[in-house]
Amino acid sequence: MKKSPSQRPERQPGPMTLYRVGAPYDPRRRSWPEGADYNFRHGSHELQLFLARASKSEVEAVEEGKIGFGLLLEPPDIFVISRFHAPGAARVVMSFDCSYQWHRLDPAERTAPPAWEETSPALRATCTVLLIEATDGILKAVRAVLFSAEFTRAFHRAIHDQVAAPYDPAAHDRAVAAIVRRHDTTQLWDRCQYHCSGGD
Repeated sequence: MKKSPSQRPERQPGPMTLYRVGAPYDPRRRSWPEGADYNFRHGSHELQLFLARASKSEVEAVEEGKIGFGLLLEPPDIFVISRFHAPGAARVVMSFDCSYQWHRLDPAERTAPPAWEETSPALRATCTVLLIEATDGILKAVRAVLFSAEFTRAFHRAIHDQVAAPYDPAAHDRAVAAIVRRHDTTQLWDRCQYHCSGGD
């Protein structure tokens, strides 16, 4: 099973746009470090996966396989763990971990999610998953999946709490580094307070 190392979180690949498989993900940039990056930007959940020489099985896992999401809350820090399964199989093809910090977004991209107390308990947020070839920046796969209602509410509440909390960049970096130093992706998955399968 392929596990990409944790990368410095909150990379900002560029403004929201219409994505097209086979086209550059961001025309301004043509290479990326391998890893995953989650963002809640412009009111949308988005998970970018950057892989060098992505295999056919990895592309198929993003396009057609079951996607597992885990949410690890270590206030004020949020970690998103993702697992991608082979289509029609239980086998995990790849897994990723990344952190999210609302305050690190460009101010123009900061949008709080809907107030979790005021939305329908049945609300299920959509997450767009993007697979980008790290060596040339070409978009290999795009898929939109739904979080479960419980996962959506927990995630939105955590982001609201993060927005309201004081932010210390150095403390954030130390906390994230300490957690990923002590735990690999599988251990982080096991520590998550919430799990769901994308698209269920």
